[in-house]
Amino acid sequence: MSGVVAWLAVALTFFLPLSGPVAMVGILAVIIYASFDVKRRADALSRRLGEPFGTIVLTLSIMVIEVAMVASVLLGPSDHASIARDAAFSATMLVINLILAGAILAHLARHGPMPVRRRALSWYLGVLGVLGAVVFVASRVVDEYRGLWAVLAGLVLVTAYGAFMCHQLGPGAADFAEAAPAPRSSEPAAQNFVWLVATLVAIVVLSHSLGPLLNEAVGNTALVGLILAAVVLLPETVTTLAAGRNGQSQRVSNLTHGALVSVLGGSVPSILLISAATGQQIVLGVGNWELALLAATLGLQATALVRQRFSPAHGLGHLALLGVYVATLF
Repeated sequence: MSGVVAWLAVALTFFLPLSGPVAMVGILAVIIYASFDVKRRADALSRRLGEPFGTIVLTLSIMVIEVAMVASVLLGPSDHASIARDAAFSATMLVINLILAGAILAHLARHGPMPVRRRALSWYLGVLGVLGAVVFVASRVVDEYRGLWAVLAGLVLVTAYGAFMCHQLGPGAADFAEAAPAPRSSEPAAQNFVWLVATLVAIVVLSHSLGPLLNEAVGNTALVGLILAAVVLLPETVTTLAAGRNGQSQRVSNLTHGALVSVLGGSVPSILLISAATGQQIVLGVGNWELALLAATLGLQATALVRQRFSPAHGLGHLALLGVYVATLF
């Protein structure tokens, strides 16, 4: 039903004038509504395929939605060269410092400290360190990615992402699976996949109409990036918090760390490609303050490797870092 509603909204965009906050809120509402259907279809595929395959479907779906929404703003009438950076950095802060922190505290409330698989988390933090350095740091060194630098950066990101996925789905698959996996369902995988793709396409088309409206309503590109990241991650937030409450610690990690790997290793190269194809310049490098926040976020994650668990201090510490980040936007 959500997919049908999304396509009806797409049809309306061709016949109705799109301007003002009412149109923007309406399109955002349909995108959020349809995104939850994507989540539901991805969850069904997760139950059918098992971990980590099911979670990968959801994170890849989120990547498609994010690329569409970022591109809609990037290619809009105003100058938003930093939207890719702002959306990616906002996603980093939200995924770790809000969604994962909330899941840690939800797990703590019902099951105690959330256990950590050292090898899985080490792989996640290692690849995130590489991807984060290429996206946010190296771009500053070369004065942003243009021409050959953009090609090289995209190749490095895609290679690192691909190498990680090969490990996650190949020799390291057991490290990323739940210790007590749920029995696989007999739900129709093909039907759910078709509806998932159809709904994603509708969201992509709606995102194209959303960009100019968001440009007009919000002047601060950093806030636009935060809004886009929050909308894109909303369905995953619900899924991750539920996984935390249910004691599915590795699924929580796959949803959060895996989503962030997809953002930096998949979404950013896609935006680089769009930038090269359209001639639109993008800015990825962040300031010293943002680098400090990023280092503190990943560093706090790394401390969980020592005792192989996330404690209340991790959840509260990440929420504090989120508060600092939000404060820097105003």
